[in-house]
Amino acid sequence: MRKILLIFRYSALRNKYMIILALLSAVLMSLFFRAMTNSESTAEDYMTIKVGIDDSDGRMTDDIKDYIVNTLKMDVVEGSYDILSKDLIDMQISAIIEVPRGFYDSAVSGSPKKLVITTLGDYENAAFVEAYLGSYMNGLAVISQAANGDGELFDKLLAEREQPLEISSVEAELGADESAAAQQEFNTALGFMISIMSAIAVFIANQILADRALGTYDRMRRTSLKSSEYVIGVSLFGVICCAVMLAAYMCFAYLTHGDMLLPFGTVFGAGLLLAVFSVGLATTMGLCVNSEKALMTVGIGYPVIGSMLGGAWFPIHGSLGFIGGVAKLFPQYWFMDLLRSEAGADVTLNVCILAVSVVLVYLISAVIFTRKSA
Repeated sequence: MRKILLIFRYSALRNKYMIILALLSAVLMSLFFRAMTNSESTAEDYMTIKVGIDDSDGRMTDDIKDYIVNTLKMDVVEGSYDILSKDLIDMQISAIIEVPRGFYDSAVSGSPKKLVITTLGDYENAAFVEAYLGSYMNGLAVISQAANGDGELFDKLLAEREQPLEISSVEAELGADESAAAQQEFNTALGFMISIMSAIAVFIANQILADRALGTYDRMRRTSLKSSEYVIGVSLFGVICCAVMLAAYMCFAYLTHGDMLLPFGTVFGAGLLLAVFSVGLATTMGLCVNSEKALMTVGIGYPVIGSMLGGAWFPIHGSLGFIGGVAKLFPQYWFMDLLRSEAGADVTLNVCILAVSVVLVYLISAVIFTRKSA
């Protein structure tokens, strides 16, 4: 243990700027995540739905407007059908809601007339308006039946009513969409962080290469130092740097968007396994590569190719044939596949493959160190 700590301290002193780079990367990815999620919410706020109301009855205008403005958070434009139809053609409003004459009397009598909704091309917003107004009419029908022709009782029930239960299901779907969008932006930023993680690990490989050039590595091999102690001691600082970077970014993302689809522990655990693998691979490269140029070539090439084929920047599907098969050879693929899985999905296979990759790369490093010590 003492030898591991000595090598760890030596590695930390040699690569002290790694922790600064890790923290800066976490801040950068956090700002990227915040900018992406805020841009979506800003766009949604900017695209507030506007509807026009042509009320030929006049006695329930305030109740309908209150529902549309305060519950649905839409803007209302009142006017005649001729004027509103021009706004609809010019895409100034998404729909025209016509309140027929005698609407109030029909509601009091127990058989409320239907609201007439006219749309033109804006199918998504039109479906949104129709779904919510359908909920409004369902609630109104219940009040209408309860009043049974009594106008005073109808007005009292109308004033005291709660929002229809159907709204909660629609809002739940919207909330799920927002969670999925936040998860997608989180995955995108984390995909870029994978590349940064691999680049940070190259510092470890460069340290080993420098030790070999200066003779420090040969002197350590001639001592009683075990291969496991050397590999763990060199790798530990790199793993800590990657873990700090990952934890800082994830804490920010989960604190600002607590409705993520995947549990914090699952994502952090899988990300930590990938970080350990990246550092272990860098250790292996440092033991095998003999020149700084070759190290930089491999150190830059692997993060780019591994991230690209591993699906860090865009999804890689098995239907891609040969490319899809090659992608599964990279641990990045299994990590990103875990991130893109649905909530509650079984990710045991992904975690197991990441763990096996970690064991293999460190066994290879230990074997190389042992053989060179012989």
